[in-house]
Amino acid sequence: MSAPILGPMATPELDYHADPAAFAAAQEALFTGQNLHVGSSRVAHAVDWVPWINGLRLPAPACRQGFAGHGALGELRPTTLPVSCRRCRRLRGLYNDGEQPALFALPD
Repeated sequence: MSAPILGPMATPELDYHADPAAFAAAQEALFTGQNLHVGSSRVAHAVDWVPWINGLRLPAPACRQGFAGHGALGELRPTTLPVSCRRCRRLRGLYNDGEQPALFALPD
């Protein structure tokens, strides 16, 4: 009998007794006044606040870009970079001139 190709996956320690209100407050402190990245993407999204449980709200991309989870494991990361997502920019009224932002700066 051969050995399994993949061993057991390491999983982060989770606190299953977490306080939802404390988690929502921590997310609010982390994302208020910020934009966000989804996963390892470099695209910066505008933050919108979506209903969660018991009247609490959590941050999400304004464009509703999909992601798995609810942010507890770092699926969303705050950033001070300007919004680069085209849909988020349009939703926030940032495309008044019709110009798409450059993906990177060109050398002079």
